[in-house]
Amino acid sequence: MNNFFCLPRLRKGVAITVVDTGISLHYHEQGCDIAVAPHAKKSLISFLNKLAQGNYSIQKLMEIFPDKRGFCCTEIIQHLDKLGLIDDGVKTQPAGALSGEDFYYTRLLPVIRKWQYNCGDSPLYSRMTSGEITKNEIIGFAMEYYHLVKMSSAIISPALSHNVNDKIRTLLLTLFVEEYDHDKMLLACLAAVDIDESTLSSRQPLPATFMANASLGVYARQHLLSFFCALLLFETPSHTFNKAFINACHTNGLPENFYHPIIKHSDINEEGEHGLITLNLLKEIPVISVEEQNVILIHICSLIEMLFEEDKQIVNFYSQKNDLRRVYNY
Repeated sequence: MNNFFCLPRLRKGVAITVVDTGISLHYHEQGCDIAVAPHAKKSLISFLNKLAQGNYSIQKLMEIFPDKRGFCCTEIIQHLDKLGLIDDGVKTQPAGALSGEDFYYTRLLPVIRKWQYNCGDSPLYSRMTSGEITKNEIIGFAMEYYHLVKMSSAIISPALSHNVNDKIRTLLLTLFVEEYDHDKMLLACLAAVDIDESTLSSRQPLPATFMANASLGVYARQHLLSFFCALLLFETPSHTFNKAFINACHTNGLPENFYHPIIKHSDINEEGEHGLITLNLLKEIPVISVEEQNVILIHICSLIEMLFEEDKQIVNFYSQKNDLRRVYNY
C-alpha cells in the first residue's frame, strides 16, 4: 500500500456514477468501474464522497470503512492511484521560501518517495527477488557500482571549492575522507570473479552510470544544494536490497569474498550515518527560495530516473554477455 498520501483525495473533475453493478468513475477519457454487492453500494458511495473531500487520512478511512463493509478501501485507493485518479489533499507547494530543514521534510522526502513509487521496483531488484537474475547481471551490477564508487572522491571535491560555513565544510571533508579509496573494496570484490583492474579501466560505464556520475559532478560544482540533496539517494543504505543481493549471490554460486565488500561498503555508510548527510547539510541552510526548491526537485527526480534506467541497462546489457572480461561497445 502506498503510504505517500497524507490525505488521499479524488482528483477534481472525477465523476461518480451509480451503475447496476456498483460505482463508475470517469475522468476525462479514463476511468474504472468498482463492483460491489448491492448491500455495500451505499457505503461505497459514502467512502468515495469522503475521498473526494480529501480531509481524511488512510488510517481514518480504514477506521470508518473496515473491510467488513463489503470492500477494501486501501485496495481501491491503490488502484485509483495507479489510474492517476488520486492526488493529495495536503498542499505540497509551499507559499514561499523554506529553511533547509523544512524543505527536507515537507518537500524533498515526499517528492522522492512519490517519484520512487511511480518508478516502481527496479528491473534488477525484481529479478533478484524472483530468482531470475543471472550471475553475469550480478557481476555487472558490481562493475557499474565500482565506477560510481571510484568517482565519488572526485565528485565530492568540487563541492569543497564553494564558500561555505565551517560545519558544512567539516561534513563534506568527513564524507570525502570516508569515501576515499573505497573503490579498492570493489576491486577486491571483482577480483573474486576474475575481473581485474585493467579490465575495468579499459571499459566505459554504461550510459546511465556515466550520466549519474556526470550529473553529480555538475551539481557539486554548479548547484550545491542539488548536490546536498542528491547524496540522500546514494548514501542511504537499503537493507531490503542488501538482503536480496546476498540471496541472489548464494543462488548463483557467487562466493562470500565477492559480495562481502559491497555489503561492507553499505555498512560503512550506515555506521558513518551517511544517510543523514543531506539533512545535516540542509540544517545549515537558513533559507531556500521557491525557485531554488523547484530546481532541486527537478534535478533529484532526474537522478531517480537515471538510477532506474541504470538498473534496466544492467539487466539488458549484462544478461546478453558471456565473457565480462572483454571490452564491449554499447
